[in-house]
Amino acid sequence: MAKLLPFEHAILSEVGSSLSPEQRGQFAAQVAHINKVQRLLEWNEIEFYCMRWFKVRWPTAILFQNHGEFMLGAGTLRAPDIFAPVKVWAVGGHIFSIESEAPLKAFRTATDVSFALADAAQPIIPPDAAR
Repeated sequence: MAKLLPFEHAILSEVGSSLSPEQRGQFAAQVAHINKVQRLLEWNEIEFYCMRWFKVRWPTAILFQNHGEFMLGAGTLRAPDIFAPVKVWAVGGHIFSIESEAPLKAFRTATDVSFALADAAQPIIPPDAAR
């Protein structure tokens, strides 16, 4: 597993706890399988990967039923003197990214970090199953 920074862990923990029990288990397994974290530019986007043999390969048993792109949750990340609105996205049936309009790089050394979830994901079902 890749080493997540405390603010990344706070975000993912809060989002995971908002999911249904079945999805919570899948989400926890996905987080445990993250072995590459890519933090782009000023960390406005942080992407998560499960790499095997130099390719992205997530175990199929831990994927969500919905393999489209959907938001897992949104909220506000806070530390002393800084805050940022954040969204957590899934793509291809797995956790994919943390995104923010504000740079998240300042949170890398912040202490006393918290994440308040404002919008939790709706039930995660495939788009064609809703018809």
